[in-house]
Amino acid sequence: LHTYAFFIDKQCPWVTPKPDSRLARSATFTLAEPLAAAAARLRVAESVAGVSPITGFFVRNSALLRVDDELIQFTAVDAPGGALTGLVRGACGTRPAEHAAGAKVDQLKECFGLLVPDPETDMLAEVAGATAAMYNECGFDMIYLDALDGEDILGGADAAWHYGSTFVYELARRLKRPALMEMSTFHHHLWTVRSRMGAWDHPNRSHQAFIDLHVKGNETNQRMYLPGQLGWWAVKTWHGAEGEPTFREDMEYLMAKCVGSGAGFALMGIDPNTLRSVPALPRLAEAIRAWERPRLAGAFSAPVREWLARPGALFTLLPKPGGAPDLAPVTARKQRVDPGDERTLTWSLRNPYAAQAPRIRIEALTAAPDGAGEPVLDPSQPETLTLRQAAPGIAADLKPGAGQAASGGPARYGVLAVGNGTQSARGSWAQFGRAFAAPLNLSARQGVGLWVRGDGLGEVLNVQMRSPEHIVAGIAERYITIDFTGWRRFRLVEPEGVRWADYAWPYGNAYSIYREGVAFGAVSEVSLWVNNVPPGKTTDLGVGAVEAVALAGGAFASPTLRIGGTAITFPVELKTGCYLEYDGAAAVVYGPRGEELRRVTPTGGPVKAPAGASEVSCSFGSLGDGARARVTLLLRGTAFAADARTLPAESAIK
Repeated sequence: LHTYAFFIDKQCPWVTPKPDSRLARSATFTLAEPLAAAAARLRVAESVAGVSPITGFFVRNSALLRVDDELIQFTAVDAPGGALTGLVRGACGTRPAEHAAGAKVDQLKECFGLLVPDPETDMLAEVAGATAAMYNECGFDMIYLDALDGEDILGGADAAWHYGSTFVYELARRLKRPALMEMSTFHHHLWTVRSRMGAWDHPNRSHQAFIDLHVKGNETNQRMYLPGQLGWWAVKTWHGAEGEPTFREDMEYLMAKCVGSGAGFALMGIDPNTLRSVPALPRLAEAIRAWERPRLAGAFSAPVREWLARPGALFTLLPKPGGAPDLAPVTARKQRVDPGDERTLTWSLRNPYAAQAPRIRIEALTAAPDGAGEPVLDPSQPETLTLRQAAPGIAADLKPGAGQAASGGPARYGVLAVGNGTQSARGSWAQFGRAFAAPLNLSARQGVGLWVRGDGLGEVLNVQMRSPEHIVAGIAERYITIDFTGWRRFRLVEPEGVRWADYAWPYGNAYSIYREGVAFGAVSEVSLWVNNVPPGKTTDLGVGAVEAVALAGGAFASPTLRIGGTAITFPVELKTGCYLEYDGAAAVVYGPRGEELRRVTPTGGPVKAPAGASEVSCSFGSLGDGARARVTLLLRGTAFAADARTLPAESAIK
């Protein structure tokens, strides 16, 4: 039974058609004059200077008023006039009515878009009783109290532990049989009723990096004698540039970490409709089943579990009839290919295993067509970049560039000088940004374009966008590694996630980086961040105007991969959101939901990756404007038994 703890939906009988007097309120005012049933302005005797109509999922505020038996929503505040305006009468199915001067006006409490009971009344226990009745009647085995982390809405942050625990114990004492219980917050009062620990919401990108953070976060569970878990996990399909589909190696990574860390996991988004409409689900379910059966049977030896738990260690499971399965270490090498940028068409491959034909995946990404962008940040005008901060020991300065940029660079630019006076490159961050009082509408221009003059120091330039927190708590950042000198033009599309934890930024968490997106229709901040500056060095980083650029669907045909002197061509067109997988036997093209579209027979090949270093190149038979691809090469090491006492040395290779 997955509930939202003590929270109350606005369409339930406690709210409509007559709001319960025990609904919690954050403030109470007094009507200064009679209020007609159709009035759009409500004047109170008290000051409304601190009242706000701004609400949002994470915002502890409500724009809902209770006057007698009517709920009224307000959309604006006239502080000098002592009035709440833009009224929506008869909200939540209540009836508009006349109200006399002197009537009480309660501003209700709200969090996660839901109302809450007044914890000093018997309503908190009544909500717990209704939840217990559902559990008892329907024969559930487990309760997950989602949103219990919103317990501060009941009586403030200092009393959150008290009221949250009160609700849980009111619920627990009404259950007719014990429940496996988990909840979305934890303090010591809850230990005696809690059964497990570690439920996080699923990521939308950089899945394996997120899993590593989750495993790390679960390490305290064992010291509290609580089993850990690695849910809630959702299989993701193509849903635009801000997300990444879940592939088999991601699923195997999750399952391997369950084995290695002794954690279970929980799936979400699985029902008969999604199983029919999302073909990727049953296909990935095979990988889940292959790992879960031996995990539950205890088939993995202690040395194997230790390896499986290590961050970055990727393995594939090879079922074996009549015994414990085999495992093989896997290395996944990924490369984004932008045909408009010749530097991305050839790259180095390191194969840590024996020579082999790699498994190949080619994805068609969001396209970034050529064209003028909309300037959103201009480093050549330092006075406009008022968001400035730097880590201790880091000196940061921004000044206009001197003279015309050479080699086709921008006419105007700024110079970011960030000096690292510490002993570590990690955490050597500095920010140069701008906040917009009126958020920018970049819904039609969600990419980033800019010129950068590199100094070859290896620092990282992070182009970051944010929306107001009451709209969404996501942070979109794109990284450029400054391993070059001279001017280069960049068009950045996908948000960064894999490397976020490598650099020690002063912001962000697993949700804001890996799960949430940015509302591009309301971008309130754009910043340039610098990090990873070598100790004792100062950057000389030239940056032109940061532009928001349009993105589009794209397509390319007949992608060709060459390793060494051998090439393989796949005679097929791939459109944005589609991908091709080749295992040496069959080349299968999948659509955005993971549906099989067709099978193709490649020409040429087979390509082989020699042990050690080699060069890979990619070309195309035809290209749409701004088309881009991601190539993944999966390499496999020596197999060993799941119950092995010793492992091949190559198992340690990331």
